[in-house]
Amino acid sequence: MQSAFYKDGAAIALSVACVVHCVVLPVIAISSPVLAAVAQAEWLHWMMTSLALLTTMSVALSSPSARVPVFLVPAGSGAVLITSALFAEHFGFSETLPTIIGGGLLASAHIYRIYK
Repeated sequence: MQSAFYKDGAAIALSVACVVHCVVLPVIAISSPVLAAVAQAEWLHWMMTSLALLTTMSVALSSPSARVPVFLVPAGSGAVLITSALFAEHFGFSETLPTIIGGGLLASAHIYRIYK
């Protein structure tokens, strides 16, 4: 059970990092063009998304208590939204909103598992 706690904690941290990245990016872009270039790098978005999704999938696959709708529905919806944000610009919409909502859903699903 201790392992699941740490996995949930890591998933929460990664989901919140995605949200913070999207919210803080405009401030970073104004203050430092070099940091803005790194923060906007496509590889960074793919890496953060991959880590968040792999951590969530690890929890879902390794813990039978995570295989319930109260976890899977918000976590799955959040995963779809975060993944869709990777392709948002190709379809002409901003990646910020799906990332914020998706990260919030993922984090809330893991928070629920910790405190249930």
